[in-house]
Amino acid sequence: MIKKVRLALNRIRTADESGQAMMTVLILLLLGGLMIPPLMGLMGTGLKAEAVYEQKTSELHAADAGIEDAKWQIKHGNIDTIYSPYDFTTAWYDPDLSQPINGKNVNVTIQNVWIPMTIPIDEATTYGQSIIQSNKLIVTGTTTQTAISIPPSTTISKYKIKITYYPGASEDLKVAELGIWLPAGFEYYSDSTYKSNLEDDPMAAYYCEPDDDAQHAGNQAILWSLPSSPSFTTFPGVNPSSYPMTAEITFYFKPLSGNPGQTPDAIAWIKTSGVTDIPFSWNADIRVYKMTSTCGGTAIESYVSKSELRKMQSAIAGDYQAVGGSLMIDTPPIDTGTGIRDTLLSSSNATVSSIPTDAEVAAAFLYWSAWQGEGSKTEPFKDLCQNLGKWINRGCFNVDTGHGDKRFEAHAHSNPNPPNRYCDLKSALDLSSYTAGSVILSLDVWENCTLTSTDGLDFGLSGDGGMTWSNDIPIFRDDISSQPKKFTYTIPGQYLTSDFLIRFHVSGMIEENRLCDIDNIKITGMTADTSVLFRIDGQQVYFDADGQPQAGTQPITADRTQVLPNYNGSTPNGFSYAGSKDVTDLIRAFSDKAPDPATNYPGNGTYTVGDVAGDTNNEWSYAGWSLIIIYTNSATEGHQLYLYDTFLYADNETNIDFDNDGQPGGTISGFLVPDPVLGEINAAKLTVFVGEGDDVWNGDALKFNGIALSNTQSPATDVWNSKSPGLTADGVDIDTFSITWASTLLEPGDTYAQLDLPTLYDSWNLVYMILSFRSETSTGGALNYLIR
Repeated sequence: MIKKVRLALNRIRTADESGQAMMTVLILLLLGGLMIPPLMGLMGTGLKAEAVYEQKTSELHAADAGIEDAKWQIKHGNIDTIYSPYDFTTAWYDPDLSQPINGKNVNVTIQNVWIPMTIPIDEATTYGQSIIQSNKLIVTGTTTQTAISIPPSTTISKYKIKITYYPGASEDLKVAELGIWLPAGFEYYSDSTYKSNLEDDPMAAYYCEPDDDAQHAGNQAILWSLPSSPSFTTFPGVNPSSYPMTAEITFYFKPLSGNPGQTPDAIAWIKTSGVTDIPFSWNADIRVYKMTSTCGGTAIESYVSKSELRKMQSAIAGDYQAVGGSLMIDTPPIDTGTGIRDTLLSSSNATVSSIPTDAEVAAAFLYWSAWQGEGSKTEPFKDLCQNLGKWINRGCFNVDTGHGDKRFEAHAHSNPNPPNRYCDLKSALDLSSYTAGSVILSLDVWENCTLTSTDGLDFGLSGDGGMTWSNDIPIFRDDISSQPKKFTYTIPGQYLTSDFLIRFHVSGMIEENRLCDIDNIKITGMTADTSVLFRIDGQQVYFDADGQPQAGTQPITADRTQVLPNYNGSTPNGFSYAGSKDVTDLIRAFSDKAPDPATNYPGNGTYTVGDVAGDTNNEWSYAGWSLIIIYTNSATEGHQLYLYDTFLYADNETNIDFDNDGQPGGTISGFLVPDPVLGEINAAKLTVFVGEGDDVWNGDALKFNGIALSNTQSPATDVWNSKSPGLTADGVDIDTFSITWASTLLEPGDTYAQLDLPTLYDSWNLVYMILSFRSETSTGGALNYLIR
């Protein structure tokens, strides 16, 4: 067409005729009139289409920004404080996420997705929180071996489900079902060689072949149904005599993407019977969230998984730094034969400089501890038993004068029942200035006759001037000794009042000539130093009467003090004490601020502690302090901390029973060991503050799950030696120990550890232990991303 028009125009242009220009113009006008309207129509359609496309693109970008914001909230925000992690039906709406983006309104919701498919959602909502927070039945999972090559071209990995059960008395937990869900990108694998250990022994009570055909939440779920519900004690790895009991279920999976290093955020669960309060449990450390973001006519639906540690009862979020120093030294010339400290320092200081500058102080605790001699004890009451003038004798007590030294004699009475068998202190004592554990009742008691199992001596306590009394507390029964035997008893804190009374009670001894002797009745008080000076970067600080941080010359006063009597064999040898104070607000107010324009206080600074009371010139002599700073920031907010600060005295040739279960050592629980991060070396770190450590006596050890720990300054066989990395001190140890993944002392899913602190020749005082596990949360990639 265009070619023909061009030829026609050429003819007109070359013809020798007048008016040819006019003809050209007319033809062009005709063609323009025919072409311009459709072109304009096409342009209008294109503009309309572009407007629609631009609108949808803007909506898509805005909705996608809502998804990204929701992912950030899940990973970094305090999402659990806004909605219940055990509500699996509510779509949570947050106005902070639902706001204009690119000038368009965006609505964002987040919903917690329930994964254990065979457990009804309503049961999970009703019972889930109590089951998980009880920590009685804990289910965890981890990949234990990757990149297992199977000819000709298959690569698989091994997965372990770990189930930890803390049984109650006479409980027999039964297992009805095990299940695990694998997220998209992974599938269950089994052959004659690589299969679940539940299939190892066809004769075992737990033997079961899995159902791996179930599809759930976009991928595969594997179920082991056990219709006979065998006892948990029969499962692989369980030792029925251990506490807790632990089972380990293994199987294999295959990464579909071909990357042999990939590991799944899998969720395992267990259904049980026989124990009413734990009918099921699941791996609550992996959560799957459904995010929906709507903008105009565009909606995006996405799923994301989050690996995190559940909040255990003894856990504190954050990481910590521990510093401190000694306040008592052995001045030159040092007596290397005994290592006795002879100089009490007025103060000492330590510097914290390695806390990240973007961190914020979450908590800070100051501890101080020292030894004081027998001369520092007080005696609110003392009776050498020369007469009964201080007592109300109701008939069973008299003064025995026939053996030279006088003593009380408790004997039978014609009336075998109270009140005649009591002997009460006449005047109340004021013990209100003492703290729990710091007041001890002592007396000598013996007998020179034949007694029976019903014969003996008791005592009772009153904190209200005799209006009410404790139950009678036995001092002895049956024959004890014909020579004075020392009896001691720590008076409980509820009786340390201004109206304290004590009374003795004769038990049995109905027949004539049955009696016992009593002498040297004492109530001894041990007073801790409750106030110390505290300086931050050279400035003394304190709390005013309203608890507000202030700068000034006043001391700080302990929130809590603990006192322990010390003995050299059976001979009393003074006492040791520990005080502690929450100094969080002081450090937030007076430590180095982060560089402007930041307003946070990381906790870095130089800290000074002084005016701590302690006695010198004894092998028990020591004084020292330590500061724990717990901080949080984006890199460290996922740590879990276990802080144990019950003051304990370790006599020589002992292994202190710090969890009071009647067995040496103790079990630390209340944590959950996470999976290691790629390249991570340490599974945990442990810091211990010990008083009276020295370099004279050896044989001290700190054993973690049976293995003695050490560091560059403290060998495994002499760990409390007044030497700690980065700390020059005499008489105290503030030692930090690293527990590596390579040591296998801790493995993912562990919820407890055995800790032993044996000593041979030395005696010392445990002020605190703090244990930190890395539990950094991590949000995986999108499991599903759907645009509507």
